Amino acid sequence: MLGKVPPRILERIVFSNLGATSRRVIAGPGIGVDNSVISLDGVKIIVSSDPVTGARENLGRIGVDVSTNDVALTGVRPEFLLVVLILPPAASHKEVRRIMRQASAEAKRLGVAIVGGHTEYSSIVENPVFVGTAIGWTRRRRIITSSGAKSGENIVIVGEAGVEGTSILASDLWGRLVEKGVQPSVLKRARRLVENLSIVEPALVSAKYVSAMHDPTEGGVLGGIFEICEASGKGCVVNMESIPVRMETRIICEKLGLDPLRLVSSGTLLATVSESKTPVLLRRLREKGFKARVIGRMTRNKSERIGLLGRREIRIRELPQDELWKAIG
Repeated sequence: MLGKVPPRILERIVFSNLGATSRRVIAGPGIGVDNSVISLDGVKIIVSSDPVTGARENLGRIGVDVSTNDVALTGVRPEFLLVVLILPPAASHKEVRRIMRQASAEAKRLGVAIVGGHTEYSSIVENPVFVGTAIGWTRRRRIITSSGAKSGENIVIVGEAGVEGTSILASDLWGRLVEKGVQPSVLKRARRLVENLSIVEPALVSAKYVSAMHDPTEGGVLGGIFEICEASGKGCVVNMESIPVRMETRIICEKLGLDPLRLVSSGTLLATVSESKTPVLLRRLREKGFKARVIGRMTRNKSERIGLLGRREIRIRELPQDELWKAIG
């Protein structure tokens, strides 16, 4: 098994072993919940940790983006970051420098300070592992979570499916993809998608209008939709043909036999929003230069999680294993 631990194991084993309880924890662990909220004397602190284990070429930049994204999903700007970097014994000083320069540059671009962490060599890993813990804070009362979706609301997507996975595959499997007939020009464009993995700004723009937000990482867009449904206890109907997929993603996934809708998708934002607020949300996002569209709606029946593909109905019954692992696992 590779990738995220299945929800049934999380519920039965992980979530039943969480140490002491605290009244300061406003939002703790849950299926589809990627951040925690802690209240300290009127200040709400948002914390999120995320590992990157499936990338190598752009590890530092991706590591910063995936962890800071999860703080921004609450409507709060990330401000601090701790980095844990675990390196194989053969990792060179040059590789460590490259990873940290990437991380520093992206953190600086986002206005985030790297304030600590840990770095070590270990024979237990074959490739570098980057774990980021992002922190933000606010005095606002309202905090957005992935569990706030309501039946009848629209599901809005910002960006395209599989952007992160496309960038990783183009960077780390360049030679194999060229052998399969993918043009280098396509791979060059795909590699540059690493520049589009932060959703901090669209999340902050959306926060005023939405009931829930989520960053579909492992399991792709379909996995992200499943997690919103799980966290909110709702169902959904999704028009899978309306989910935008870039040409580069389609080409690479076709050559590797992968489904772009189940490919790791940092750089994509999912949000739920009422019918009345949908037009203004779409307008505000587009004014800021972000591509956004409605791809489905939330339903009351939590056993009704349906993806429509032409005349076919595809049941979204569980969190799918990410397609990235099929290619690099």
